[in-house]
Amino acid sequence: MKKQYKIDTDGVTVWINGPVHCMARFGRMGIDIHRYPADAVVGECLFCTHAPTAAVDWKLFRTKMKELHGVVVPDRYTPKRFR
Repeated sequence: MKKQYKIDTDGVTVWINGPVHCMARFGRMGIDIHRYPADAVVGECLFCTHAPTAAVDWKLFRTKMKELHGVVVPDRYTPKRFR
């Protein structure tokens, strides 16, 4: 099965983009994991935080991406501040 997402990073923020939307973002000021657009009638967020992130949040982000979207986020995308 072909991947239906792309992971990008600038070393600070990580974006996971699906074919038609931003599935998730991990940044200094929070986590955003979104529903697919067709499911957004019940709200965009599946799991979102709005506070400064720490290393434990990176682990949580990776766990939630696998749980909610089946996406495994490889170690190579770990933000530089947590390496």
